Amino acid sequence: MELKELIERYQTAINQVYRRVNLILKDKIHSDITTDQFSTLHYIIKNAKCTSTDVANEFGIGKSAVTAQINRLVDKELIERERDEEDRRVVYLHVTEKGVNFVNYTEKALYEVLGDYLKNFEKDEIYTFIQSLEKLAKIMNDE
Repeated sequence: MELKELIERYQTAINQVYRRVNLILKDKIHSDITTDQFSTLHYIIKNAKCTSTDVANEFGIGKSAVTAQINRLVDKELIERERDEEDRRVVYLHVTEKGVNFVNYTEKALYEVLGDYLKNFEKDEIYTFIQSLEKLAKIMNDE
């Protein structure tokens, strides 16, 4: 198989999975949050004292796109902004109690739905897939 075909197959599959997860979030769990917003919220929980720049760097998106996401999450009272006491230009993001509860509920519901899909695979298939994806991510991040 040619490299071009492999890359196209990868792009098609990853886009289909991404769109499907987005639909699951909207249709079965929450109609008011996107996959990108959920990913951002999840990142902020895992990375205390992060900034919008940290989020932009993590997801490889522009600061204006992050600002729009952050504004939506603030409007939903899922995150808050906090200025650094020593350097007022620095704004940290942290998840509110409502946001933590939202993530916990969403993760539980999402894991149940995705778990049903993963039942179609053997454990070794799942592990091999995840290890391969992690290896690709590491190689790409190390450059």
